Amino acid sequence: MEYSQEHRARLMKSNDCYMVGILAEGESYYPPLGDEQEAITTLKNSNSLIFYIKPLSVDPQPITEIIDPNLSNPLYIGIDNDQNNVVKPMTYKFTQDVREKKRILYEKLKGKLILFKPKITFSREDKTYKNLIIINIEPDVKIDKNMEFIPIPVVDMRNSEFQQKLLDGSSIILEDFNHAMYPPEYIICNNYLYFNFPEWTKHSSDSKAWMCEKYSDKVNRLKIDTSNSEIRGGDNIIFIDKQLLYKMENEGKVEKISDSIEELQYTESKLDENIYDDTNNSISNGEFEFIETFKETTILNNLCYSIEDLINLHICVKTNPLTILAGMSGTGKSELANSYAKMLKASEKDGTLLFLPISPSYTEPGDILGFLNNTTGLYIPSETRLVDFLIHAQNNSNLMHLVIFDEMNLSQVEHWFAPFISLLEQRPEERRLYLYSPEAHCINRKAYPGYIIINDNVKFIGTVNIDETTKDFSDRLLDRANIINLKKEKLAKLQVEMSELGLKSLAYGNFECDNVAKYQSWTANNNWIEAYSHEEIEFLDELHNLLNKYDVQKGVSFRIARKIGEYLLNIPSDTIGNKLLSKDVAFDIQIKQRLITKIKGTEKQYGKLIGLIKERDNNIPLNSELFNFFDSDKASKISSFTLTKNEIIRKAKELGVYGYAN
Repeated sequence: MEYSQEHRARLMKSNDCYMVGILAEGESYYPPLGDEQEAITTLKNSNSLIFYIKPLSVDPQPITEIIDPNLSNPLYIGIDNDQNNVVKPMTYKFTQDVREKKRILYEKLKGKLILFKPKITFSREDKTYKNLIIINIEPDVKIDKNMEFIPIPVVDMRNSEFQQKLLDGSSIILEDFNHAMYPPEYIICNNYLYFNFPEWTKHSSDSKAWMCEKYSDKVNRLKIDTSNSEIRGGDNIIFIDKQLLYKMENEGKVEKISDSIEELQYTESKLDENIYDDTNNSISNGEFEFIETFKETTILNNLCYSIEDLINLHICVKTNPLTILAGMSGTGKSELANSYAKMLKASEKDGTLLFLPISPSYTEPGDILGFLNNTTGLYIPSETRLVDFLIHAQNNSNLMHLVIFDEMNLSQVEHWFAPFISLLEQRPEERRLYLYSPEAHCINRKAYPGYIIINDNVKFIGTVNIDETTKDFSDRLLDRANIINLKKEKLAKLQVEMSELGLKSLAYGNFECDNVAKYQSWTANNNWIEAYSHEEIEFLDELHNLLNKYDVQKGVSFRIARKIGEYLLNIPSDTIGNKLLSKDVAFDIQIKQRLITKIKGTEKQYGKLIGLIKERDNNIPLNSELFNFFDSDKASKISSFTLTKNEIIRKAKELGVYGYAN
């Protein structure tokens, strides 16, 4: 069948969709491509094996709407040579016996739920084939061939923002749900399932942006826990059994978003009388609005980061003196730090912001602080102006101060930052940074006293790149800092966010915060151990034992447990009390930032802990104790550990390619 360019383009969009299916055994309509009419067979006139998959989720819209006899057959065709190591284990690659290959492939696919993407191909004779690429195989899902799974996009924003977009008819980015899919029946935002949507409209230029009919106040939502029932596709799509969804709707507590919006508007009307209440028990203490404004500020500065990254940054800064931003060069790490400075009303003009580029020549504390000239008796401050800045912070303890160390790992951080590493662990009143000995003679002692007290009104943010020109961090530093690897968002998302922000003024007005008492009121004073359940403590002990088995210097120290606990206790809430990060997501973030970051070394040392990935298209580490630990049933009761497992996969790939994980 001959296709126009438009029809070809529509069909090719199907190749970016996610589906689930099952090995098609005992079907009556196998396409006449194989030598035998069975689920796994040899491709005619070829040594390749082909297999047929019966979809258990709906086909992409172009496949069902374009009339073509080759597309009408419900089965999808997999070719073994197209597949990755998820499908083809090493034993499959090494055997030449066709019957043995069939057996291996059959055992791999039989009775399993298969996550795949269509691969629509066109022959020279203009024949169309419904091929597929397997993404993952779910071995532990109970299925039968009559089940139907619903694809559900997952949005990356707060519930209040998502609901307002529905009511406003604003565009919503559904990252793994493009226009080739049928309009979504369900959407998940945090722990809520949204459904009963009216009409959806596709964005004219962005193939992943959808707009709901304006004033969609009939949309329902339902609080759910999908941890034991979801099948994850990409980062932003899951599949749930249709019957289970119906059961959730019938048995759960369903509410209309118009009711929750009215409740939100009511609480916001009370903000004026509660916003500056310094107790944590008020309806809003201003922290939620601070984060909302921070998000909008980043957009105005041409930055695009997920709200989770911004919330993570805020929690890290308020609970820890030193936070380090890592990520791909050119993604705006320094500008993000400057945006946070604006939220603290910190500026170089007022002496409350210091932007300090780090030089490769810095080898000792004196390079950034200065020194006492014993010959002249004068204290000579460094040209970095850090000492003057810290003195200003000591004398203006009611104002927030921020130091930004730009490219801080161009020199060995532990050398020039040495006095601060241990100092910042102490109580604020005990943080005495000595410039010179108390017994020393200093003529300008009045301007430069013997020591400076570094209070909680001083925060440090560093930016780093990881390449051949930079230095690694020691465990001593990693123990005391949060390393945030920022995710680079898509340009299309930035375009949509900027166009939407341009249509309105800042939604939450001016919610910057330079007041130290106000900022500190956002920090919980509970004992860190209260953050954990008994099961979570046991989990950390078991994780410590696993890490310690491979390196006695690695594990879950009391400092790390305390820092993770403080992070969990300080997750901000919105104006109606919902946490902006769920505990399981926060736990995952901290395990990655505090523990997995520290695991770096050779294949000989960590090969069995991390595992290896030697093939480019394989995403599961071989023989990885650490991956299996976080992928266990016990771990799943605490968190999905998606970020942690992805980081282990990254390290396993490095071990497989370079023999060293960083």
